[in-house]
Amino acid sequence: MNFLDIFNDDAFGLVSMTAAINKVDNIPGRAGALAFAGVGEGIATTTAVFEQKAETLSLIQSTPRGAPAPQETQDKATLNSVNIPQIKDEATIGAHMVQGVREFGSTNALRSAQAVVNTQTLKITRKMDLTLENLRLGALKGHVRDADGTLLADLYSLFGVSQGDDVNFDLTNTSADVRGKCQEVARYIKRNVKMTLPASAKIWAFCGDDFFDRFISHTNVKATYQNWQASEQRLGANYAFDVFSFGGINFENYAGTDDATIDDEGTIGIKPGECRFFLTGVPGLYAEYFAPADFWSTVNTIGLPRYSRVVPDRDMDRYVKVHVQMNPLPVCLRPATLLRGIKTEGYGSDNPQSAD
Repeated sequence: MNFLDIFNDDAFGLVSMTAAINKVDNIPGRAGALAFAGVGEGIATTTAVFEQKAETLSLIQSTPRGAPAPQETQDKATLNSVNIPQIKDEATIGAHMVQGVREFGSTNALRSAQAVVNTQTLKITRKMDLTLENLRLGALKGHVRDADGTLLADLYSLFGVSQGDDVNFDLTNTSADVRGKCQEVARYIKRNVKMTLPASAKIWAFCGDDFFDRFISHTNVKATYQNWQASEQRLGANYAFDVFSFGGINFENYAGTDDATIDDEGTIGIKPGECRFFLTGVPGLYAEYFAPADFWSTVNTIGLPRYSRVVPDRDMDRYVKVHVQMNPLPVCLRPATLLRGIKTEGYGSDNPQSAD
């Protein structure tokens, strides 16, 4: 049994490897946990097509008894599509990485080789978890972006709705009406959701560090509590990367990557001086589509969240490549419910052609 024969074992086939990687515990970010948990759906194409109708309600004018009733017209449907991005990564495992672990001709060599493959696969899987959170967080901002910031899908354009104006909380002003701004956000979102909200619906805000710190320490936030001493004790606690409820909204200090600066959100995160509002607990508001991998064996099949396979060096028998890929597209189906809050007038930019 040589090195190549090990990787011809069924345990390293497409089906077994794909099943194994989809069993690896996900390390979900908050965007995945709050908005996209359980909404994943495999499709058999590499593009997602969305059909929608304008169903604007209007009053019905009265008519004389016996007169014909007004006739309804058919709403015209519009079709829009977006390409599903392919995210893939590979690791090359040389024979020297297994050398010394197995005995030549041994029948139990598979376990050692499997350990090396699993280590590299897990490393790639964690990077993919991070990448998926980036796509999901982008969907909650209305703009799904690639790793380099390139725009993959503008959800406002895709669904033909306008992006709401930023809500300026004016947090540098000690007399700012912070509760009033929360009500403004709530009214905007509820007016634009265009569906009956269940009792489980909540308005959530992912906040950058500076916005969150200024928010919970604002005079008018503390002043809403009748017992000032109790509020001082409560709001004096450490709320870093925690959730604080105020004005009917759950404000969360989003824990992104640790490379954020005063000017940007880092690899994944929220800009320090802004927050992003969205709804949670509303079935049908978010979706996530998985396209099939680009293997012959997966053509026209229903897509899975992840795929993995091992490809041996058939010429020299010196290495194998571990290939892992995912083809996801997370979307907010009603992007008019997404809104940005800023700490002060003129903060940052929300240009869809640049990084959020």
